[in-house]
Amino acid sequence: MDNYTEQILPIKPTSKEYTLFAGAITLAMIGLALMVLMNIGIGFLLLLLGCVASYFAKRGLDYEYEYIFTNGDFEVAKIISKSSRKNVCEVGEENVQRILQYNSDKFQNELDINTKMSVKDYTTKEPDNSYRWYAFMMNEKNKTTAVVLELDDKNQEYIKRIFKNKIEK
Repeated sequence: MDNYTEQILPIKPTSKEYTLFAGAITLAMIGLALMVLMNIGIGFLLLLLGCVASYFAKRGLDYEYEYIFTNGDFEVAKIISKSSRKNVCEVGEENVQRILQYNSDKFQNELDINTKMSVKDYTTKEPDNSYRWYAFMMNEKNKTTAVVLELDDKNQEYIKRIFKNKIEK
């Protein structure tokens, strides 16, 4: 029988993402104004460019991460607008060397010691939830990588059971 658990983590858009969306709308509005008042060609081009940019910026406002744990292996997928799914990270159990709580002194020491460490952050980035963040430490091609996940209670219990020898507090 497989040990399996999954979690959907909705992400709130950042101010940068809202700014991109507002900029795209503004570009479309400028294009419309230019098309009506002055030059149809340049205005139409800006309007078209603004509409396309608005479409993609709007899709970027609605995404979530999905964590799937199966027998110690896990994958992270980014789901955009509840329609498009892209795997962004896959990790085998044998690649995880240890698991550290993100806001622990051990993880901060690891960051200080290894300045070239790659950190892949798949969390909500909300500081209030940082007590749920866990860093899965790995070595890939002689480079240390930390995959940071925001785990709910069910997944915290799962990793404590499956990775019991690799969790450090």
